[in-house]
Amino acid sequence: MIEVRDLRADENRSIGDLLSRAGFGPTVAGLIAFPRDSPHGDVLVAERDGRPIGAVCCASFGPTGWIGALGVLPEARRRGAGEALTRAATERLHERGAHSVLLYATDMGRPLYERLGFEFEGTVTAWRGTAGSTRGDVSLRPVREDDRPAVRDLDRAATGEDRAAVLDALHPLSGLVAERHGAPSGWAVTSPWGAGVAVCAADDRAGVVLTAAAARGPGTSTMVVPDANVAAADALEHWGFSPTAAGARMRLGPPVAWRPAMQFGLFNLFWG
Repeated sequence: MIEVRDLRADENRSIGDLLSRAGFGPTVAGLIAFPRDSPHGDVLVAERDGRPIGAVCCASFGPTGWIGALGVLPEARRRGAGEALTRAATERLHERGAHSVLLYATDMGRPLYERLGFEFEGTVTAWRGTAGSTRGDVSLRPVREDDRPAVRDLDRAATGEDRAAVLDALHPLSGLVAERHGAPSGWAVTSPWGAGVAVCAADDRAGVVLTAAAARGPGTSTMVVPDANVAAADALEHWGFSPTAAGARMRLGPPVAWRPAMQFGLFNLFWG
């Protein structure tokens, strides 16, 4: 029998280690900090015979919610833990008011989600490299605290969701704003959870200029973008970025009016 329960306060490190062993790598402990600490998030743990064998994170945004970082130890796979975690996370998000549950699936996980009724919405690619220079009729400046309403408005237009719960948790607000004629047309903000730079823009030119600034060395950067964002993919290929991983966006429930062409850098696979 598999039991799914909430994360306990003394398990932060051990469950981070478990998810790392499940395939998410050493940075996953930082990535789960938002759902662990936020009143709008949850971390659920799957146990068999009293031993943790898997975990999953949830982030709730009212009528929508995200499932992320669902991992099961390799030796415990194909015995129902992944399905139990998915069902428990979906139920938790529904309890919090979500009508639509969203996630990004790997090739390995996609058959499970399809069996549970999730529908395919599009693919994303993780690109790695160093950006070159670009020109545009936009100016860049550091983001300010009084930019928060513009950041939320652009994010809502891109995602079709009210993600104030995660955006308002960004303290301090750090990154860049693209302006055209004195009005914000995009932003690139960093995350304290180790998720890199998120880039959102109202148009292709602002998005490419912000991506260039966010991923311009001195080392390499990873940018995750929807494949439907042709302008982003073309710019990354032009700069010599290489694709390193892919995923499928999936949905359970009514469609969400998202606009992938506005998303030039996803926060991470938890929040789209």
